[in-house]
Amino acid sequence: MRCNGVNMANATPEDLTPNDLREMYRLMLLGRRFSERAMELAEAGRLPTGLHPSAGQEAVGVGACYGLRDTDWIMPSLRTTEAYWTRGVTLLQMMNAIMANSGSISMGKESFHHCGYPELGIISGPAIVAAQIPMTVGAALGMRMKGTDGVGVCFFGDGATARGDFHEGLNLAALLKAPVVFICENNLYFQTVPTEIGLPIENVADRAASYGLPGTIVDGQDVIAVYEATREGVRRARQGEGPSLVECKTYRFFRHHSTLRETRSLDEVALWKQRDPLTIMAGSLKDQGILDDATIAKMDRRIGEELDAAVEESMATPGPDAREAFTHVYAEPIEAMNI
Repeated sequence: MRCNGVNMANATPEDLTPNDLREMYRLMLLGRRFSERAMELAEAGRLPTGLHPSAGQEAVGVGACYGLRDTDWIMPSLRTTEAYWTRGVTLLQMMNAIMANSGSISMGKESFHHCGYPELGIISGPAIVAAQIPMTVGAALGMRMKGTDGVGVCFFGDGATARGDFHEGLNLAALLKAPVVFICENNLYFQTVPTEIGLPIENVADRAASYGLPGTIVDGQDVIAVYEATREGVRRARQGEGPSLVECKTYRFFRHHSTLRETRSLDEVALWKQRDPLTIMAGSLKDQGILDDATIAKMDRRIGEELDAAVEESMATPGPDAREAFTHVYAEPIEAMNI
């Protein structure tokens, strides 16, 4: 049986208030509804770009980013949509990005998975798998050179650990004690094939010892477990103790990409859906008297209304002017180059 994550965190961290916990649940619910709506639009042929849905993995992006400071920087991966919400990106911004229209921050030049929002501490990511790892190391070193205590948080999937960028990035970070937390979203598949086909060891976190840095395995379906593990990594980084590797055992509920067919066992998918991060957190908060069904229904209704409005506005927003393809590409304005 592949559904074998570690135990959930037993207690709520003291630094999280009931309002924090409700907000963490709302952010995960927002991510779930966005993935569901985006998949519906993709299957209806209404999206100009493909989609790597994050449903099932919501606890990773929320848990890892919730406790960060405004001065920290993150680089999401293909399936870390919740990191965007947690850092303050709106549904309309994300819908504009996925529609590649003139309201998109990149004017259609980047997939919404890779859009950067500098004012929110989100670095624009690369399209090459694992390339974000050494890039985040560089950003973290830059923060240290500027004399800040900012930390870089880098997200990647289990498939990225089979590429050289992963090993080179961790090695450099360890040598220079870069203030980075590496977060592997191990959803047990290299795109469409089981992880064991490309990974000769059971746990990605075991690789950390090779570079002299701590490696931690957490239940990626438990947002509190992810939060606590990331918080410890961030603490180490801020105090100059160097990088950490956190492996989140998780699972995607939809197929790898909106254009690909499902290749996994339906029984396996159903088994993992019994460990839905939303259900796990809702159950815990209900037991503590922090959340109830009426509050969840109200959250869901508001998210639905905001999502409806964002979809409608983004669909009505025209595409970017063709000349926008040259902005933020050349050092000189295109007018000065007589293009």
